[in-house]
Amino acid sequence: MTKYLETLNLKKILLLGLFFRLLAIIFSKGYAFTDDHFEVIEITQNLLDGLETPFPNFPKGTIYLFSLVYPGVHYVIFGLCEFMGMYNPEVKMFVGRLVHGLFSLLTIYYGYKITERLSNRVNDAKIVGLLLAIFWVFPFLSVRNLRELACVPPLLIGCYYALEKNVTTKHILWSAWWFTIAFVFRYQIVFIPFVIGLNWLLSKQNWKKAVIFGILMSVFFMLTQGVLDYFYWGNPFASIQAYIEYNSNSTNISMYPNGPWHRYIGTVAGLFLAFPFLLLLAGYFKTATQGGYRAVFFWASLFFFAFHSYYANKQERFIMPFLPYFIILGTIGFRDLYEQFREKKWLQGFTKFAVIWGVVLNTILLCVLSVTYTKRSRVESMNYLREKGDLKNFVLQNYEFSQPEAPFYLQKRYDYYTVDTHEKMADLPNQLKLGAKTKPNYIILVGNSDLEKRVAEMKAVFPTMEHEVDIEPSLVDNIAYLLNPSHNHNETFYLYKIRN
Repeated sequence: MTKYLETLNLKKILLLGLFFRLLAIIFSKGYAFTDDHFEVIEITQNLLDGLETPFPNFPKGTIYLFSLVYPGVHYVIFGLCEFMGMYNPEVKMFVGRLVHGLFSLLTIYYGYKITERLSNRVNDAKIVGLLLAIFWVFPFLSVRNLRELACVPPLLIGCYYALEKNVTTKHILWSAWWFTIAFVFRYQIVFIPFVIGLNWLLSKQNWKKAVIFGILMSVFFMLTQGVLDYFYWGNPFASIQAYIEYNSNSTNISMYPNGPWHRYIGTVAGLFLAFPFLLLLAGYFKTATQGGYRAVFFWASLFFFAFHSYYANKQERFIMPFLPYFIILGTIGFRDLYEQFREKKWLQGFTKFAVIWGVVLNTILLCVLSVTYTKRSRVESMNYLREKGDLKNFVLQNYEFSQPEAPFYLQKRYDYYTVDTHEKMADLPNQLKLGAKTKPNYIILVGNSDLEKRVAEMKAVFPTMEHEVDIEPSLVDNIAYLLNPSHNHNETFYLYKIRN
């Protein structure tokens, strides 16, 4: 292992990270969660198209919960695509994945540089760089439109400037700027700059730096999100106020996955494949006792982790900004522990086993996930209808889960028929007679539950319907369904053509 690390440098690590991100950019289409599509992509296209109500599920006049800065970035990307004549949704998403993948290389670079400053061992930075480059979930998630991952590069850049040996006003300015960008992407990361600023404030030598830091972050916030919110909502703090109000309401929180305080411990343990997690966990807590910026970053990241552990709404992606800190501090701390107790045979044996275990499993998962097309059937069903070229309108029947379709990929707006209850199915003939919407010439049935019965119901309304194609989910989508069928659903899309 040591010999291999000696052959590495930052450039090689970045190229390795780039390789797997390019795989994800090319092959890992679709989207990972609901929010990375509907809260970013659909909104961006709605804004480009000038819709009066561009925010899904938010009536006109209702303030949107999230910062407009991140959709604004996509607005620029998609706007440039359209300016150059690239209207195809697949092309736009490819460009988006490319931008995100390249941007995520900054996580590797600054994670490496931060580790160099926190540790006196060259190989520590190389290990951290490798983990940030090829940890099995990073290439896949880095090309997604996720606020929780997009905030990580500016978050680490902010930490890098705060780590300067002799911090000047210039360093504070850059640190404040990048922390502000991270904050307007993902509000909860505020705990990181807060603890760093508090560390300066409690120091007799650095309290002025804390004041300057706080003022600059406030100014930069007003110049970014504040300006957008003011012009869009008439209040520079509108989105933050709406976000806090919404997420303080127990009724709203109950609609999302909830869990016990220790849920994220299990999440992180699973992500780091159990045994390697134990090594990093020991190292992570070791840094709490070491003082300096190691301890500052420990408490800052732990504060972030503790908040999410306390807060009832627990979705796996929320904890993603914590992972780079866990990797950096866990690596440095464990290497210290290993040097301290290296004569212990059990430690040598367990470390060797955990490393081999981690490398083998990580390699397998990395190769699979980096080329995985998630939510495939949702996206490909829309692509199929778009590419057919004869779509007038369609009926979407879905009794199993919400938001299965991704209308962005149709490249055109359709006021389609949605049948998500048996009552709506019974009322469908009446809706067709009203003629308020364009008559459909395609039908999509989502999921295989009671499929024959549902086909018969549709044929009673559309006697000339004929089977067109079945669009299957990806391997990973199917595995998710098999592992947890109560939470995940069969997402096969059955398409039918209504003949004249």
